[in-house]
Amino acid sequence: MSVNAQLTDRERVELTKKAYDELQLGDTIKIDQHYLGTVCRNVYAKDGMRAFVISSPNEITILFKGSYGFKKGTPQTWRDEWIKTNLPILKALLARKRTIPSQLKSAAHLLNQTINQFKGSRIYIYGHSLGSINAQFALANCRHPEAIAAAYLYEGTNIWLLLTPAERRQVAKMREKIFNYVDIYDPVTLGITETHHMVGKLCYVDSEPMQPIKQHMWGGYNFNADGSLKLRKVDQAFLAESRSERKLLARSGDLADFLEKMGSAEEVKKLATDKIEQLVQRYPDHKSLAKLAALFEGERNDKLSHRKK
Repeated sequence: MSVNAQLTDRERVELTKKAYDELQLGDTIKIDQHYLGTVCRNVYAKDGMRAFVISSPNEITILFKGSYGFKKGTPQTWRDEWIKTNLPILKALLARKRTIPSQLKSAAHLLNQTINQFKGSRIYIYGHSLGSINAQFALANCRHPEAIAAAYLYEGTNIWLLLTPAERRQVAKMREKIFNYVDIYDPVTLGITETHHMVGKLCYVDSEPMQPIKQHMWGGYNFNADGSLKLRKVDQAFLAESRSERKLLARSGDLADFLEKMGSAEEVKKLATDKIEQLVQRYPDHKSLAKLAALFEGERNDKLSHRKK
């Protein structure tokens, strides 16, 4: 059995978190007693796409890095991850237009390049947030789906609506090998669905609401004694959230136009907060808008408390 296949759910989350570390070439990657291999590639594409390739004799692990987000963002990460990638994806979903940021294409190139480089090896993929989004698109454009052993995706926007029919067919071939984890209280998990209209199989996390950034960073994940993640069956709360998000994606053209005009990072934060608050008042039934508002409000409160200190 491969090392990746032996990991518990808790250990897979810990491995995915490694993508946020500044791993270096030659670093040994171990999760508890499990040796995954050594870092053979540290990828920082011109468009900001970050990933790490970990090699061992029989299996390859790819960690797609997520966004630094509001707390740790620098001007460059804001430009590469939010203004050039995350926000255009949200805009494309809202406007129902196929707009594919460069980072997603870079991720697809990396996956196919890695498969060609390590022919015969089993490929395991992990990604959180933007890393999940990049991984979804990479899988949709994978030229050798038989090489994919499994993919574990956490708290990413569902980009199925942006995929072409050919890309949807490609991910359908791998559906049983792609595990897409969703916490419905996470502000980033827009587009969730209980249907096949998502990349991979839905894994509905048994969580409770908390501060938005903590929620997004696996804060709502609870594990059993054996390391397995506590999951729920699809319930009314999930279905209500899914319906709310479909409404958001169907009738928020004004939000899409607004996102297109965003400029600097500070303008993004201020305009997004004001605009989303207006939309929450206009569409009080939109739980998805409330989630976005909570994200920006949480960041603003964090900054205010930091200034007081």
